[in-house]
Amino acid sequence: MAKSGFVGKLLAGAAIALISASASAQAVRDLDSEQSNVRSFSGVVGREAAVFEVSVPAATSLRIDAITSGELDPTLKVTDAETGEVLGEDDDSGGDLNARLTVRGQDGRRIRIEVSRFSYDGMEDGEMVGGAFDLRLTTLVYNPQSLRNVTWGSVLGGTLLGEDKHEFAFTGEQGALLEVALQAAEEGGLDPYLELRDESGEVVASNDDSGGGLNSLLRHVMQSGGTYTIVASDYGDTGGDYTLRVAEKRELVVQAPLQVIGIDDRAQGRLGSGYENGDIDPAMIEYQLSEEAIASIMAGDGEVTIRMNALADAEGDEFTGNIDPMIELGFDTPLGFASVDSDDDSGGELNAMLPIDLSSMARDRDLLSRLRIRAKTVSNGGGYTLRITEGMEARPAYDEALSVSAPMPMLAPPPPAPPQMRSSPIGPMVRDRTGT
Repeated sequence: MAKSGFVGKLLAGAAIALISASASAQAVRDLDSEQSNVRSFSGVVGREAAVFEVSVPAATSLRIDAITSGELDPTLKVTDAETGEVLGEDDDSGGDLNARLTVRGQDGRRIRIEVSRFSYDGMEDGEMVGGAFDLRLTTLVYNPQSLRNVTWGSVLGGTLLGEDKHEFAFTGEQGALLEVALQAAEEGGLDPYLELRDESGEVVASNDDSGGGLNSLLRHVMQSGGTYTIVASDYGDTGGDYTLRVAEKRELVVQAPLQVIGIDDRAQGRLGSGYENGDIDPAMIEYQLSEEAIASIMAGDGEVTIRMNALADAEGDEFTGNIDPMIELGFDTPLGFASVDSDDDSGGELNAMLPIDLSSMARDRDLLSRLRIRAKTVSNGGGYTLRITEGMEARPAYDEALSVSAPMPMLAPPPPAPPQMRSSPIGPMVRDRTGT
């Protein structure tokens, strides 16, 4: 790794002491008396951690990177050298196997840095690989961020250091949909976190990772006017540069729980944690075949493929979310939804694909009219597209050692309803209390 990128400004305004103790018991190098602009130090982790101490000046933050030089998976632990208080721990926030933490100097403090090899309970000692690493120290000058105003379509940038919170004032409109995306710079290592507070200071919405990767996406229908406060912060004392975006004003689309879809139609929707959980998006949407789709299946061989893709994959919109799509196929029966098949990731990435042979019911219009496709999410919310095409696409094999793909399912009709049940004109089903 080139060292020239780590040579530059002196650590601002204070003496730096660096004490390194590794498994090889190398000699201690005291940098207090040296005039050096070196900001990168080499170390080795064996069975014991490599330990360093350094002073962090007041009004600054120190970004600490443990960068592997080989097979080592480094972890970081930072404590206050005087009190022993744990200031942070990290494994992979620096990208790949590298570790990263950001520590604020407060009024000036001395910290202890421990670089260890990753391990977990039950791990065999032979599995834990030691090795060499570079310790990179980057001083960041802390500039307190004043309150900034934002409105529809605003785009602002900033830098979060450690325990920072940046606040943005937004004038609310009753019933309007507010969408805010907080995105970390690619090389910064920030894990963003968003909160929305009303005029009383109460948190009315928050989000951590719905914006894709570690980015945040907050969507909220404002219940009143007045001034709302958007709070941008870091999760886990990560720190780094960010971009905050407020979407252009648009209406919230109210989505029907049951919709109609045809062959080659491109249905589009958005899922969340569900109305029952206070979300503005449903947790699930069902689709039934259109009359044209039923006629097409009855006239053909009954083979179709259903695809559900995350909208962000196709649109590249920071407000589309980070959905993990899932398709569930079944029938509407007198007892409710009867599931017969489902798929999560066969469509590539996190997308879902379900090839289905409907030939066993291709002449039964009633069964086809009761066929239901459920669009769901395994995790997170966001926009999606759903499409049905003729023909059965091959599902990928899950075991690369196998040369054949997973078998294509033939959809069977749902089982008949059990006895002593009858339809109710006011509900889906009731039990016949007379026994007839």
